Amino acid sequence: MSNGRESCVICGRDALCIFVTVDKYDYRCDNCGKYIFLNGLHKVDYEDLDKDKKEKISKYIKEYNETTGEWAELGYIEELWKKIEDFNRSRQQEK
Repeated sequence: MSNGRESCVICGRDALCIFVTVDKYDYRCDNCGKYIFLNGLHKVDYEDLDKDKKEKISKYIKEYNETTGEWAELGYIEELWKKIEDFNRSRQQEK
């Protein structure tokens, strides 16, 4: 990967991908939002997800961007599911 247009890890649409370090990439996707993808070796785990799970991650990224003003971090898929649960739980408590 290098700086330029790549397929979004989540939705597969065209996204701007900026190489930061060997295992860190910034993605800017018009559909999903802005996120940092850590450890490209785990990209395969995301490719195998079904449509519903990909939509759940995309929604999380958008809401995370809007709520925190920061970029979501994606890496190990198991850790991401925990982050999504924690984020949703904290949003429910705020209401």
